[in-house]
Amino acid sequence: MITNSVITFFVAWVTLTVETDSSPTVSPIYELKGASVHLTVEGLQRLQIRRITWSVNSILMLEYTVGHDKPHYYPEYKEKMQFDSSDFSLLIKNLEETDQGTYTGKITETNGNQSEKAKYRLHVQEAVAKPIIQMNNSTLDSAEGFCNVSVNCSVKDSWVYYTCDQTQCSQTEPQSWPDVNITVTVYNGNIICTGSNRVSNKSQSEPLGHACMKSDGITVPPSLWYIWLILGIVCLCLVCIGFICFKRRHNMYIRNSEGAMGPDGANTMYVVPPNTNRASPPNTPQDNTVYCTVGHPKDLPPGPPPPAHCDDTSVYSQVKK
Repeated sequence: MITNSVITFFVAWVTLTVETDSSPTVSPIYELKGASVHLTVEGLQRLQIRRITWSVNSILMLEYTVGHDKPHYYPEYKEKMQFDSSDFSLLIKNLEETDQGTYTGKITETNGNQSEKAKYRLHVQEAVAKPIIQMNNSTLDSAEGFCNVSVNCSVKDSWVYYTCDQTQCSQTEPQSWPDVNITVTVYNGNIICTGSNRVSNKSQSEPLGHACMKSDGITVPPSLWYIWLILGIVCLCLVCIGFICFKRRHNMYIRNSEGAMGPDGANTMYVVPPNTNRASPPNTPQDNTVYCTVGHPKDLPPGPPPPAHCDDTSVYSQVKK
């Protein structure tokens, strides 16, 4: 009797354990907002199913009895759900944050046994926004070509800090919010910031050289100094040439104003005698202009200069009409 009781208890315990273990585990599902998700039911091939129901957060959404043409949708779920009677799967359309929750598929067999055959935990997420990169030069060694920059990569309301050089990036501060995973890498001279969640990812890149060329209190590369030095020398030469040209023109103007040299090396003097007759009648000459050429100063004998003498060939008369 004791042996039979033990055997009976053992069989009942094994049966209960098997039935308990047959209950499905919750499977997490992450879907993009606005998309659709397909929930399936597995392991129904050997069962004699009479009825199946789908519920969300223990709220009944629909039920289907085998042999009927159409499932019965409960209010507010008819437009949102689409049931497939061939495999008992459920399609949820146009996902929103309000659709998040635990979805359970339960069957009732022809012998009256009920069991859960599908259970999903649905998460609805928006697409990741485009990352924004801000870089500040922290150290710069022009001789060795080494540049170290501080990188702030932000995605919507979440951000993270890295330090990067030409070969690698290292995180310096923890991420502000865990909603989006943010990573910063360097590749081929570019800083690449990537934001991702379970349903999408986006990246943004910026050349590392842009931050390395900034001179916020940091020495710029020597090549720039050579360029500025050459430009300074060229500008100085242009100023000197302009000054010399200006000086020559100025001296020439002074010499011409003091007296022009004649073709034979003599100075040409212009003598205008005073007008003795102001009341001359019309159409009579009023002013006589006499042009007299005198010898060059180096040809004059020592002593007081002789009076100017003009011969007939060197006197020009101009009469006003």
